[in-house]
Amino acid sequence: MSSARANPYRVVGRYRVYSELASGGMATVHLGCLRGAAGFSKLVAIKCLHQEFAAEESFVSMFLDEARLASSIHHPNVVASLDVVAEQGELLVVMEYVHGETLAGALRLARQAGELAPVPVVARIMCDALEGLHAAHTASLAGSSLNIVHRDVSPQNIMVGADGNTKVLDFGIAQAALRSHATSAGTVKGKVAYMSPEQARGLPVDARTDVFASGVVLWEALTGRRLFFAADSRDAMALLLTSEIAAPSSIVPQLGRELDAVVLKALARDRDERFASAHELAEALRAVAGEGSRKEVAEWVARLAKDGLAHRLELLQALEASAIHTPAELTLSKLSRSSPRAAPVPAFAEQTQAQVTVTTSVLPTAQRQRSWHRKASWWAAAAGVTIALSAVAWLLRAAPPSQPTATASSSASLSAVEVHTAPPAPAPPPALPAAPAPPLVQAEQLPLAAVAPPPAPKLLKKPVTREASTLATTTAKSCSPPYRIDAAGVRRVKPECL
Repeated sequence: MSSARANPYRVVGRYRVYSELASGGMATVHLGCLRGAAGFSKLVAIKCLHQEFAAEESFVSMFLDEARLASSIHHPNVVASLDVVAEQGELLVVMEYVHGETLAGALRLARQAGELAPVPVVARIMCDALEGLHAAHTASLAGSSLNIVHRDVSPQNIMVGADGNTKVLDFGIAQAALRSHATSAGTVKGKVAYMSPEQARGLPVDARTDVFASGVVLWEALTGRRLFFAADSRDAMALLLTSEIAAPSSIVPQLGRELDAVVLKALARDRDERFASAHELAEALRAVAGEGSRKEVAEWVARLAKDGLAHRLELLQALEASAIHTPAELTLSKLSRSSPRAAPVPAFAEQTQAQVTVTTSVLPTAQRQRSWHRKASWWAAAAGVTIALSAVAWLLRAAPPSQPTATASSSASLSAVEVHTAPPAPAPPPALPAAPAPPLVQAEQLPLAAVAPPPAPKLLKKPVTREASTLATTTAKSCSPPYRIDAAGVRRVKPECL
């Protein structure tokens, strides 16, 4: 008991199949849920073929034909087929879920409450259903008409939504050009109480067959009674073919004769005397009965079926709540493992401390080490540039000023001495753009060992005369060294050494 409560569904493929919504001779309709990646979910209705028919080729073909037919009709008043699933020995047709009540259930609840459905509400429900049928009758595929005839129009197959919109469902025994399973000649399919005379006789059917069945539904919705009801199907067939059809106003006097005329024309036993299409019947009904709003229809359904809708709504809310609580972390981890684009985001210096902390925490250890190595290289390069600039600045300040022109004799004496310096080194190639360097350090702030002057240039001497040698010896004592350092620490050349 506890396990059933803990897991109130079974899984078939990617669908969860929940409680039963309705049951028929061939299949059962369940509430279902499509589960996808990243917590995606969608509520659906799932029609499950009974196990005893799953091995019968004719029933399987009929079941699949229904899905193909419904998927070829695109109209807001037709329940859409979404998917077909054949797994685990089961055959499922997945359909759009409509939160509401069937017209059969709503009319039954109205009879139990001792009331009739308002005429504008009936007109709106029937006009919506007729427009959905007309869409099926005129559907085409690749430019060719499908010639779809529902053949089972009944209150059970008209769904009145809680939003006030009505949809036609269950094309299980519909006739169409694309059916893989054709009905044998003379075979009768459908509910006897809603068949047309030609359908009951096994004759060919067309869109007017559905017009007759819609007339029966309209008659019953207006009067609150059954038209061709009998305990035995043969008696019901006799009523359908031979009984006199009473005007609705003979049962409900408030209904006008204009409305009688529309209903009786739809119920003509001769198909040529009926409306030619479902759309024509809808237009005639609007003209004589008006058409209620969707709000009126929604309020009528909500009042009659409030208990059933409330119970189903609780289940829907529970399903939706379980679907939206998928942990986001789990989804992100799955995406990061499966996506080739899920690469870590590098940390930038301009990010805040919190951002850097979060980002670097997801980086692999080796990648963090490479990042620190790159940063260290940038700092080393920046320090080297700073040292070089500081050295150049020191040399410029320390170099002696250019020597003034000496006397003729001094010039002659010193002319034999020539200073040859090495040619300037070629300029280094332009550095590649690098990351922003840290603030430059002033030369005065660096230790002396870091800014040692380069070696003095080598002097290449030529042979000198005796006079030059004597002059050099005289000034050697006072010109060694040939400069002095003032209070500012700048070298000044001695005048006598010029």
